[in-house]
Amino acid sequence: MTQDTFMKAYGALEKSPPKSMKSWLLKIAYHTFIDYVRRSKKTNVEEPEYFMNMKTDTSAEEKVQKKIEKEELYEKLDQLKDVQKQAIVLCDLRGYSHKQAAATLLLNENTLKTHIFRGRAKLKQLYRKEVSQNE
Repeated sequence: MTQDTFMKAYGALEKSPPKSMKSWLLKIAYHTFIDYVRRSKKTNVEEPEYFMNMKTDTSAEEKVQKKIEKEELYEKLDQLKDVQKQAIVLCDLRGYSHKQAAATLLLNENTLKTHIFRGRAKLKQLYRKEVSQNE
């Protein structure tokens, strides 16, 4: 991702030189990360431990149920604000530390924790709403 950032910066440098090199480069890095997250949606990202444990089930019915649960989680993640989704994906699914995720998203660590907290709360709310509708 770092290499992609610098390649994009090098290519864009010829078009128009930036006024502030640092902020310009950080903006390119941020957009490179967003592109990476969008591309990774199409491929399998590292699965949370919860799903890894599911792979030991042997019955076809259990496998189908686990796949449905996994799809539901990703559908609910798509309903979150982008920054909440990115924070949860990085910390909960990919195993980034809060410090690493905050640096990646160009956020303060406490701000990242707030986005994770609110995102998890929204996920709980979405699951509760689904359960109440099915009753």
